[in-house]
Amino acid sequence: MGISGVSASLFQATAAASVQAKPAMAKTGATDGSGPTPSTTHKVDLSNLASALKGDALDLFTNLPADDRMSLGKFVSSGALSADELNDALSSALKSGRKKAFWQTAKEDAEAGRSPDGAARQQSMKAISDRMESELESRRAAMYAPGMSPQDRLAALSKLSADLKDMQDSWDQLAGIGMPMKAYTLKGGDERFFATSKEQAAGQKFADLGFQSGSFDKVLSTLAKGFAQKYVSEEGKTEITIGPAIR
Repeated sequence: MGISGVSASLFQATAAASVQAKPAMAKTGATDGSGPTPSTTHKVDLSNLASALKGDALDLFTNLPADDRMSLGKFVSSGALSADELNDALSSALKSGRKKAFWQTAKEDAEAGRSPDGAARQQSMKAISDRMESELESRRAAMYAPGMSPQDRLAALSKLSADLKDMQDSWDQLAGIGMPMKAYTLKGGDERFFATSKEQAAGQKFADLGFQSGSFDKVLSTLAKGFAQKYVSEEGKTEITIGPAIR
């Protein structure tokens, strides 16, 4: 939606929210203009927002229901926030939501890629670790028992090293060492996820006003999640290999 479209929708919301006051009777004999005017219109002027909101803030604002847009407009019309501060506050909120959604999406994507035998594999890895520790302690004790010749001790040590290596290789294979693995990253300073100091300050000022709305939170979450899912699928996920690649 362009600025002109937003202006039109904001004007319609403003007109709908306008309350026409009941005309009051003028004081008898009042000729100095001090008496009540024939009619008074109370309304929220959202015209400044149409030109101030842009980018992320505009995207979030235009997806909000009319009641939320009106509530945000009142912050501007009352002077609690400038239109520019509201723009920065909405941008900050959406970027923060995207970061949270990214890590949640990454977690879900990683879990979806795990094999169903993950628990059994973890148990096998623990069993191997326990066996390695037990073998190391018992066989070292035997090597230094009275009567063990230097030649026999050297042979036992060589056999222990070979056995431990075999067990370590089995553990590495279960752990995925040397196999491609998924990695999820956010680039530091990416303005799609990280608010500027100016936006953060506006966001804090907005939060201090105590605005709360379930519909606002729902729209914010939906937009953030959709963005994060697209980001993970297109650029936020890579394959890495820990340790020497298995050939």
